[in-house]
Parts: sequence; C-alpha cells; structure tokens
Amino acid sequence: MKTASTQQAGDRRLLIAGALMLAVAMGVGRFAYTPLLPVMERDAGLSVAAAGALAFSNLLGYLVGAALAMMPFTHRRRLGITRWAIACVVVTTALMAEASPLWLPLRFLTGVSSGFVLVFASSIVLDRAAHRHHPTWPPLFFSGVAIGITFSGLAVPLFVGLGGSRAAWIGIAGCSALATGLTFRWFVDDTPAATRVPSPIEQYLPAHRTAFVWLAAVYTAEAFAYIIPATFLVAIVSRVPSIARFASLSWVLVGVAAMLATFPWIKIGARLGKARGLALALAIQTAGILAPVVSDSTAAVVIAAFALGGTFIAITLFATGLARDMFPHRTNAAVSRLTVLYSVGQMLGPPIATQLALHSGSYGSALFCAAATAAIATVAALLAVHEPRDETIRKPALPTR
Repeated sequence: MKTASTQQAGDRRLLIAGALMLAVAMGVGRFAYTPLLPVMERDAGLSVAAAGALAFSNLLGYLVGAALAMMPFTHRRRLGITRWAIACVVVTTALMAEASPLWLPLRFLTGVSSGFVLVFASSIVLDRAAHRHHPTWPPLFFSGVAIGITFSGLAVPLFVGLGGSRAAWIGIAGCSALATGLTFRWFVDDTPAATRVPSPIEQYLPAHRTAFVWLAAVYTAEAFAYIIPATFLVAIVSRVPSIARFASLSWVLVGVAAMLATFPWIKIGARLGKARGLALALAIQTAGILAPVVSDSTAAVVIAAFALGGTFIAITLFATGLARDMFPHRTNAAVSRLTVLYSVGQMLGPPIATQLALHSGSYGSALFCAAATAAIATVAALLAVHEPRDETIRKPALPTR
C-alpha cells in the first residue's frame, strides 16, 4: 500500500513528466519551426510559399491528431499512444535535418503526434489533479508549452552556430529525447477509472447554445490571429535590418512571457470573470500583433513578444473554462469542439499569411490581417460572450475537469 509521501512523490513526478512532454510536443514539435524558419531560408533557400506549406502541413497534422484523440477507441489507449507519439515527435524532428522532400510528411507526422500528446497528456494529468485535488496543477502543467518555447528560442541559435539548421534540428531532438527519456517511467495512468470523464465530441449540448456559438467563433478567430505571429515572428524580425539582431531573442521573450503570465491571469479572471478576462487578453494580443506593423523599433519587438506569449495560454484557459461552465455535465464534448475549431483556425493562418506576404512583398499585411481578426474577436467577446446566467457563484478562472 502506498504511503502519503510516496503518492505525493509520484504525483510530482507525473506533473514534471507531463510538463516536459508538453514542452517537447508543443514547444519543440510545433514551435521550434518559428526560430528555425529564417535559418532554413538562408541554408536551404526555403521560399515564403514553402515556409507556409510546411506550417500548414504541421497544423493539419495537429488537427488530425487532436480529432483522433477525442475518439473513444483511442482514448481507451491514451497512455500507450502518448508514449509512442512523444517518441514520434523526437524522431520526426531529428529527421528534419535530412533532405527537403521529406519535410512536408515529417511536419505532418510531427503535428499528428503533437495533437495526440496534447490531448492525452492533458487528460491524464488533469484527471490526476482532479482526483488528488491539486488546483494549481493545470497552470503548472501548461507551463510546459512556455518551457519548450523558451528552450527552442535559446537552443536553436546555439546549435545553428555549430552547424546551421541541420545541427539545430538534430540538437533540439537530442535534448528532447534526453528530457523525455529521463522521465518516461514517471508518466503513468493510474487514476481510478471511476473519476475519468469520457470524451464523446458528438455529445448533444442542450443549453447556452447561442453563447457557445459566439465563444467558438471568438476562439477560432483568435487561433487564426495568433498563429500568424507565432509562426512568422522570428522571420519577420530577421528581415528588418535595424532589429534583425533581436530575431532569436524575440522567441525567447515569448516563452518567458508565457511562463510568467499564467498565474497573474488566473487572479485577473477571478476578479473580472472569465468572459472579461478573455476580452482583455484578446485586446492585449491585438496590440502586440499590431506593434511590428506600426513600428520597426526594438520596443515593438518586445511588445509583440510579451503580448503574444503573455496571452495565448490565458485565452485557452478562459475559453475552455467558459465552455466547462456552460456545460458542466458535458464539458468534454464542449471543450473537444472548441479544440477542433481552434485547430481549424490555426490551420488557416499560415496559407493566408503566405498569400498576403507574396502579394505585398512583406509580412506586414499578414500581421495587419491577424490584428484585425483579433480586434474583431475582442469586440465579439465583449458584446456576446458572457458567464452563464444561471451561475449563482462565480467559478474560478482555472478550469477543472
């Protein structure tokens, strides 16, 4: 029989392993491409069109993986699939160092695996958090994304200096393999089955339908808006001679801001409510996206990086928290739908940004389109997204399962 101290140690190890999995799957598998993009343009002659295609392939894969992870037949095998998926992220990341004909399918496979890891690692960790009553776990767990982004921002320039983009892909894959390998056995799924909640995405949602439609529209628009700077920020900064030296640093600032911002946003949400917190985060993100459009100064880079990193996790926490409040007995169906729509919004961002950049000759028009979309989402959140009216007690900003 496990003692209380043994259980607490196991819980801590699970949380650490889960956060590192998220760091690898999202911070490396999804977002290491952002600081590597200008290096690939230099080393391999990657064009704007090809850059957009690779981003689209990865995001399409993520949509496929996340959608499959929400099906009951995969959910029953979530631990095994998570382990295989994180291994796939590491291998496909390393193989990006090889010939360019493999890049599109590799980025797709990385996306599929990242989608599986995000959904299943989240469900395993949050199930344990709910069972053990650990309310601080969700922000600590999701800080793994910020850790991965910060790592990729710091590690990519280091490895590029040793051997260009090829060394960078291999280097970050090796570090990812080391991090997940050391903690692989810590990631277990032993939460009692009775505390788990099934995830039928097609489940009927009976109430708050209008409010949920607006929330889904806002969340989808935000995904489209944020993914454009999240994909092209480093490439955008590197193309402006006066601030090009800050290109790699801009991505590090995104990760640092994401790590620092989560708990303050939870306090803001507890004070203002999730709906107003969502609108505020969207407004700040809009200003950040717009900053490099109106100025090519160092201050604009800092504002853009901190606004992007400091809001995207909070927006997810608020939006999914609202969905859980609207459908307290069907939370998985509601959150699953939001996740799929968010994936669609992300998937649309890079190809549209690419076409705008090709037409105008710069990414400025793409950023303006993203900022305009985020601004519309902000207004819609203010006017149409509200806390459920039948709530008698304001629920905490931190979503729970």
